[in-house]
Formats: sequence, structure tokens, C-alpha cells
Amino acid sequence: MPDTELITIGAFAHACGLSASALRFYADAGVLAPAVVDEGTGYRYYAPEQSARARLLRHLRAVDMPLPAVTALLAEPDSARAIVLLDHHLAELNRHHDEVRAAASAARTALLSGYDAQRPPEADGDELWVRGPALAAAIDQVATATVADPEREVLDTILFEADGQQLILTATDRYRLATRTVRPTRACSAVWAATVDAGDLRSAVSWLRRRYSVAIRPAPSGIEFVTDSAAEDLGSVHCRRSVEVFPDHRAMLAALPPIRTRVVLARAALLDAVENIGAPTVALRAEPDGTVTITAAGGHATTVPAVVTGPAITIYFAVTTVYPAIAGAVGPDVMLDLITADLPVLVRSADDGDLSTLVMPCEPEPTEATVR
Repeated sequence: MPDTELITIGAFAHACGLSASALRFYADAGVLAPAVVDEGTGYRYYAPEQSARARLLRHLRAVDMPLPAVTALLAEPDSARAIVLLDHHLAELNRHHDEVRAAASAARTALLSGYDAQRPPEADGDELWVRGPALAAAIDQVATATVADPEREVLDTILFEADGQQLILTATDRYRLATRTVRPTRACSAVWAATVDAGDLRSAVSWLRRRYSVAIRPAPSGIEFVTDSAAEDLGSVHCRRSVEVFPDHRAMLAALPPIRTRVVLARAALLDAVENIGAPTVALRAEPDGTVTITAAGGHATTVPAVVTGPAITIYFAVTTVYPAIAGAVGPDVMLDLITADLPVLVRSADDGDLSTLVMPCEPEPTEATVR
């Protein structure tokens, strides 16, 4: 049992000005862990002396300091050096505000001159500019849903779709469908689509990760990544197009019935439960009382606290199918949208809604109880 001086998560949240969900987020991120977690109930308790750290955390997040920077600042034992880190962030924030004000001024000018005003030069053409590291991460995330299949080469491709406002990457291996959106860094009029060889894209990831800004240029033979920054070496990478047509994934998604049960739980806990289950197939049982139980064929079970909205449901997954979807998610939490035991499950990063993976369930093994 927890010490009587410890504070429940609800009372601690009220005292420090953070929500209980935010405290769970920061605990899962390793920024502000509770003093005690009850092994029997999973309830979290905090010590009174943690209040100062929690309030500082709230102030830092209020000035839009990214979580990695917050973590570095809170780990700094020298208060003078911590203040330097804060001042550096505030300087970056001021520069960003200057850019926002300049963009707002340009928008006002465009509105006053009418919608038919001439577009800036960078708005012309089919090329789309994005951050290299962001695109590399997006390719890594959706590439988990590709597979080398000599009979269906399209399953080892990634669909690139640009509409001028966003870049959407999609891949599927028939058992998973992963979609990731990347925001362009420059305005453009590009509207195009290309089915690109996943092997070529994987080879390009390390190059993209080291380029701050890159242009994506479609061509009949594929797409080309180009950088022209003065701070980077000029260069380009070409990735081949596939001659096959990418499956109509939007029609499949539109045909799915409405979700019946939604589950939000800690990604690390779910990943650990699936990873250590010791069986090729797992049963996921969601209960409205706020628990998710992961069970193997041999009877080994792990219970993970969760927020469950909707009726109870049991769904079976092949570990090789569901594990990459969980591992590839972003942030400490994942959201599962469940329909029925035989229809795909949508896995989303709870704090990064533009990354989604559709996962197909499987039939239970003969030795498993099929209680639904």
C-alpha cells in the first residue's frame, strides 16, 4: 500500500495545475514519474516534493518547449545552465513569432490585393518541399507495412500523393495498411501521385535524414529528392516508380462499418505484453472496466490498464502483424479503434493523429478459447 503522505494522481493534478492525463503522458515519457505505482491496482501516487518539478514542467510546456528540451532542462543540475537552455528556447520562439507575423502580413496583403494575385515563384511546378528528417521518419513508419512478394510487386511499394497542401504516404502488405501525412514547408501547386519502389526509398532514408530541406520532384521513371541548401552539399537521389497500380485503399476504408469499441493505453505496456507473450498468436480482450488483457495460447496473460469506450470485445492477432504496428507508433500512447473480431483494427498514435495503421485480425489457434 502507498505511504499515507503520498498524493493520488487526481489530487496532485489539481495541486500542480496539470491534468491527470497529462501526468500519465509525462510519466510514460519519463519526465515526471510517480513516486509509487500500486502493483495491484496500477494507481499512481506522487510525493509532495514533486509539486515544484510538476509546476516547472507546466510552465515550460506553456511556452511551447518541446518535450526533449524539457527533459534536458529538468535534468540539468546547474540552475544557471538551465536558464541558458530556457533563454535559447525563448529566442527560437521569438524568431518563430517573427516568421508568423511576416506570414500574417503577407496573407493580409494577398487578401487586400484579391485572390487572383500572382503566386510567389515557389508555388509553381510539381515539386514539393519537405523537411528531410520528417520524410525519412515517415518512410520508416509506413515501410513496416510493405513486403517483398514476387507475385504482387505492388506490396513492396509506397504510394506518394501530393495535393499542394500535404504529402500522404501509404503502404500495405494485405494484412496491414499504414498511412502517414507530412506537411510541406513551402507553398506549391503540386497535385500528383506516384507508386514508388520501397527498396529504393529505404536506401534513400539515410540520405534524407541528413538533409534539412528537400524537394520531391515526380518524373515518368520515378521521383527525385533534391536539395539546394547552401549549407548542404548539392545532390539528389532517384527512386523508381512501380508499373503496378496501388490498391484502392480509400474505397476499402470507406466500406468499413462504424467503430464499436475504442481503447487508449500506454504503448510501452502493450508492446511489452505482445513482445513477451511467448506465442505466435495473441488474444486482445478489452473490457469496459478499463482493462486490456493480452493472452497467449498456453494461457499466459498480461493485463494492461486502459481507457475503454464501448462494449467488451476479443480480437486475435498474429504477433508478426500487430507488433510492427505498435512499435512504429509515435508517442507514449496508442489508440485502437475496434469494430468486430473479423474486421481490421485501426492503430493510431494518440498524440500524433496523422500516423495510422490498419491491422487485420486472424483466427484463434485451435487450442485457444474463442470467447467473444
